[in-house]
Amino acid sequence: MKVNIILVGLGPHAKRIYINYFKKYKVNLAMLVDLKSQEENMLNFLNDNGFKNTQYFSIEDKYKDFEHLPKKLSNNLLYLCKKCKITHMIISTEPKAHNMYIEFALKNNINVLTDKPITVVKNMTSIRSINKVRKQYYNILKLSKKSNFMCKVMCQRQYHKGYEYIKDLLNKIVKEYKVPITYIDIYHCDGNWEMPHDLLKENHPYKYGYGKLFHSGYHFIDLLSDLVKINNQLPSSKKIKTAKMSLSCFNPNDELAVFNIDDYKRIFKNQKIPQYYYTNKSPKFKNFGEKNFYGMIDFFNSNNKIITHANLNLLHYGFSRRGWIESRDYYKKNGRIRHERINIQVGTLLNIQVHSYQSKEISDRINDNSIEEQIGGLEHFDIDIYRNIDIIGGKPFEKIKLGELYSDVEKENIFGYNELAREQFLNKFLNGECKKGDIKDQILAIEILYSCSKGIHNYYKNKNKFEKINMHNK
Repeated sequence: MKVNIILVGLGPHAKRIYINYFKKYKVNLAMLVDLKSQEENMLNFLNDNGFKNTQYFSIEDKYKDFEHLPKKLSNNLLYLCKKCKITHMIISTEPKAHNMYIEFALKNNINVLTDKPITVVKNMTSIRSINKVRKQYYNILKLSKKSNFMCKVMCQRQYHKGYEYIKDLLNKIVKEYKVPITYIDIYHCDGNWEMPHDLLKENHPYKYGYGKLFHSGYHFIDLLSDLVKINNQLPSSKKIKTAKMSLSCFNPNDELAVFNIDDYKRIFKNQKIPQYYYTNKSPKFKNFGEKNFYGMIDFFNSNNKIITHANLNLLHYGFSRRGWIESRDYYKKNGRIRHERINIQVGTLLNIQVHSYQSKEISDRINDNSIEEQIGGLEHFDIDIYRNIDIIGGKPFEKIKLGELYSDVEKENIFGYNELAREQFLNKFLNGECKKGDIKDQILAIEILYSCSKGIHNYYKNKNKFEKINMHNK
């Protein structure tokens, strides 16, 4: 079957990931959907990049945040999809638009892959919006179950060989020794220093009440849910039945207590200070999304005994390489770097740690993977394994570098290992071989995200309390 793609949304992420993928594999980008206001820019970009035959379908800007595609618009889009013989849809819009396009694809027999998060709406600090996002997921799930076509979520760490290796090892030990994963600590920092004058942006906005959790944080909620589900193969007395969470978060108003308007003027005194810092001496960011999320979750068996404890420390605001006050962009060139650390304990039998620390931006990449895989390099990702060898055997300590899990052929001309995992996800999706990232497998992740979101709402309302998690963990 010939693959004909419709791409929805052509922002910085899609240009860097999907357009490069289409070029590399000569995939037919049959149609692009984007805003009417962007039509001239989009057509110029398509022509400049060799996509001269790609159909452009424009959406009036007033519809960009709708929950459902208006009927006339949906009919017109469907007509063009049939004309172009569309087989697959990739959704890379701002997440508020995800729901209407996922819904359109599933109702019209088109395989669909959406970027994370699955959906989001405005005013995400309100309970009404939090409940709506959860409801949207279950509506999509219902549509998916009725369809014979794929509905996938681009969580590329599903095909990341480092995490695949870790999950395989954990599955083996938990199954063989019937001892659960007892402790999970997940830490991720984007180094994404977005200053007060950046916060009204539309790309990954805070002003609609969502932040880290609905940005890169979703990857790690997805990872946490996968790790928790490994315990499902335990005897019934050890299986997880309930969970509860306590949390706090760090929001833009907290940030101003740490680094205030006068600090910006003082530290960047040798640069041109935006007028914002003179006209907004005491800005307030009411109901803005969180910069950092700090959560603790206890998972219990049927007798209310703790089986697994998990920490989620997900940061946008942390160590950054940004040393300028004028914004360069909001994607990869604004001082953003990644620090990622995972610690997993299987009782007294096994400890697995991930250490992945960058010290520079992607633009500073050098053409030598052996150097980039060292600490501080763009591809640093080490797996440290400690074993109780008197019981489970093997080596007492083993260090695995991520590059060792890939062949030389796989590593040729890559943008990075995360990007390679995304590429492999796309290959499998377009070839009908994608076994991971299915919408049906996201239930526990959505329930964790739902509880995190409710917890943030309560935190902002000074109602600090535990949040229960609905354990759909099969």
